[in-house]
Amino acid sequence: MADKGKVGNMNNSLLDRWQEMTRSRQVVTVIAAAAVLAFLLLIVQYISKPQYVTLYSNLDPAQASPLVQHLREQGIPYRVDDFGGTIKVPKDKADELRIEMAGKGMPFAQGLGFEIFDEERLGMTDFERQVKMQRALQEELRRTITSLDAVMQARVHLVLPEPRVFLRERAEPSAAVYLKLNPFVALRQEQVRGIVFLVASSVESLKPENIIIIDSQGNILYDAVTSSDPLIAVADSALKQLGVKRSFEMELERRVQGMLERVFGPGKALALVTVEMDFDSRETTVITYDESGVPRSSQLIEESFEGEGPVMGEAGEANYPGYVGAAPGGESRFERREEIVNYEVGGSTQKTIAAPGKVLRMHTSVVIDNGESSLSPEKIEQVNNLIAAAIGFDTERGDLISVQGMSFDRSFAEKMDTALAEMEQQHRQEEMIRQAVLGGAVLVTLVLLLLALRRRRRMRKGKELIPVAEGPSLEQLLALEEKEEYFPEVSLENTPQGRARKMVDTNPDVALSVLRSWMVED
Repeated sequence: MADKGKVGNMNNSLLDRWQEMTRSRQVVTVIAAAAVLAFLLLIVQYISKPQYVTLYSNLDPAQASPLVQHLREQGIPYRVDDFGGTIKVPKDKADELRIEMAGKGMPFAQGLGFEIFDEERLGMTDFERQVKMQRALQEELRRTITSLDAVMQARVHLVLPEPRVFLRERAEPSAAVYLKLNPFVALRQEQVRGIVFLVASSVESLKPENIIIIDSQGNILYDAVTSSDPLIAVADSALKQLGVKRSFEMELERRVQGMLERVFGPGKALALVTVEMDFDSRETTVITYDESGVPRSSQLIEESFEGEGPVMGEAGEANYPGYVGAAPGGESRFERREEIVNYEVGGSTQKTIAAPGKVLRMHTSVVIDNGESSLSPEKIEQVNNLIAAAIGFDTERGDLISVQGMSFDRSFAEKMDTALAEMEQQHRQEEMIRQAVLGGAVLVTLVLLLLALRRRRRMRKGKELIPVAEGPSLEQLLALEEKEEYFPEVSLENTPQGRARKMVDTNPDVALSVLRSWMVED
């Protein structure tokens, strides 16, 4: 009973305090209580809310649909992000779901590769088996290609012609590869060629020239048929040569301008370089022979003969004058010596291959902002020497350097600086106004709180200082007045109620204004 009495007294005291508060304080208290309650509810909701992690990402809608259906059947909460390409599940269920998907061959996250042959049915025709083989091969290639960091998604389309009896009637297979590239990782040309040879090596009789690769923007990344066109090949070669030339010129410009800006200040110098380059490749072979040879081999032949032999004399008819014939008799002697020496001729062969990209000549133009003054010849000579040393100046090559001092037009830059300064100043003013408004709101709130606390303290202090006359209550005094029975020691006019009644009778306007002020305060 004592506890119930304490609770009742507490409720009565809270109710009395609420009734003593003004209307504005009551509104502020209700709003503050609602804000605190909403904040607590948000904290509780955030703490009790499950944390979601990515289960699979970079999914096609056709791949995400069966996965979402499976999650719904299992009653697992999920979230879809990236326009249906990412599926998120609660953190405590992600690992279990990945294991479950892996045990099923991941049919929800991707297509079936060679797992499609795990369940063979009787009566399958050769055509159905060939289609399954093509689907499995496409999926296996897709998985391998998407394992690259630069590729987010991929699709592989294979065209495998039916086998023919005659070789000349057989068609060649072809392939088309679609890639959705990662915007944060660049796909290099070497990787594109790697994809081409991967696909060509994975499909029987597929040649690299029968493969085409495009990206999600429709750009052709690889097309051997188009690149084999001589006109297109010449155009591509010219573009590459122009890019090499421009890169070399920009490097020289950056070096010269950076050096001059260190001397004259930022924005005080401008350098332009034009380079003439030779992109023709040449091969030169020079063979030089030595004057003296080295014996490599020798051959000596000696023959001799001594003894009787036929005597040479004229023989024959008269109509054959001068015919020499052999007649018996006489001695003869014969000797023969022959020597052959083979010499190895010494020589040297020099083969020179000139790589394309030789610099023929360079032209450098430099403009320096000298303001109102002019550059002296000594200063121009110094700048010429600096530039010549920086770019590798060669007089035999016909290089040229031109240095001029001029006054730069900075009106546009000044206007831009002025506009940026005005925008920055406006931004600062808006920020200052915003801070002032926030600070004023906080200050007003603090002032109102201080005034409310101060008023409350005054009300409490006034209640404690107001003397309360001891005696009968107002109802008893009114009842005694009707009966005209008064206590001799108590006078009705000396009580607060009597003075108030007398004041109402004498000054009704003042009493009415006091009542109105009380009502406004309540």
